[in-house]
Amino acid sequence: MHVKGANRKTVLEELKRFNRQDQKYDEGKILCSMCTKPHPIAKKAYLMFLNSNLGDPGLFPGSLQLEREVINELASLLHGENCVGSLVSGGTEANMLALLAARNMANVKDPEVVLPKSAHFSFTKICGMLKLKPVYVDLDDSFRVDLSKVEACIRGNTVAIVGTAGTSELGVVDPIEGLSDLALKRDVYFHVDAAFGGLVLPFLPNGGKFDFQLPAVKSMTVDPHKMGMAAIPTGGAIFRDTQTIDHLKTETPYLTNRFQYTFVGTRPGASAASAWAVFRLLGVEGFKKIVDKCMKTTRLLTNELKAARCCLVTEPTLNIAAFRSPKGTKHLAQSLWQRGWFVSYVPRYDCIRVVVMPHVQNQHALAFLADLRDIEKI
Repeated sequence: MHVKGANRKTVLEELKRFNRQDQKYDEGKILCSMCTKPHPIAKKAYLMFLNSNLGDPGLFPGSLQLEREVINELASLLHGENCVGSLVSGGTEANMLALLAARNMANVKDPEVVLPKSAHFSFTKICGMLKLKPVYVDLDDSFRVDLSKVEACIRGNTVAIVGTAGTSELGVVDPIEGLSDLALKRDVYFHVDAAFGGLVLPFLPNGGKFDFQLPAVKSMTVDPHKMGMAAIPTGGAIFRDTQTIDHLKTETPYLTNRFQYTFVGTRPGASAASAWAVFRLLGVEGFKKIVDKCMKTTRLLTNELKAARCCLVTEPTLNIAAFRSPKGTKHLAQSLWQRGWFVSYVPRYDCIRVVVMPHVQNQHALAFLADLRDIEKI
């Protein structure tokens, strides 16, 4: 920190200089992110509640009501009744809260959690922090977790099994119904990580059953700051009932509320306002239109990739396309980066991953394909 402060104009000019170094979603070249530009109304709402702290809700009852309404909206979308939860920092914290609740409920020695090998990398961190042993299960030929192998891994000290409704790398949905049946049969906690898919699948014609309509689902992660177009950070941790979330209760002796149920103490009410505003403005019909547009662009992209002799790893379920090049996928990914296209290279599947978020327009996809064809000399 400088001894003497700078004037306002200098500070703003320096901030602009830093901002110019960041990539901009509007340019349509960010193809690797599961986040997107916040909806314009999300930005306005965020600024209105910039001073709000959900960690001390007695001082901010309006913000608390916004959070409750967002949780209720998400729960309703996910076929939940009387659900409870919190808006948190993101999918990592939401997944952590779910596994902490599961661990505390089970209260067993040497607790284990059964996970697909495709589970989000946050679970590796979470298991380390919570002293849980992760038991990773192989995938089947469609890159979904193998149910028979999940069952073989469940033991007396298994505190939870996890399924993913929209994997981060391929956008694949695990056999959530089968996992729910298995969890009921073996009487084990079942958590669904729908951080990405939770705000895509409900708006697809054949989204399937992946949520609280399945009786074994105890908790879900869904992130409004992804396809929900809320401001970052806005994650959602949703639990079927208060009995489950009570296992997260921590006493807060000096705040305006007696207990907290999240890891993070200070939480931005502005995030709740931003999500509430987008949900209120768009409604189900608005979200359907946005998801439909993303899926149409995804299909345009995949059809042209096939025409360019690229091999899809799997047919897209969500707005994620993963493909390989016959001439060398990693080299293609590096060449695309050199041309300013921010794609992901996934070593595990030797594939390039493209996420078609709302900021990706058809013209961006076509420009991307033109560069890809030029690199591949097609």
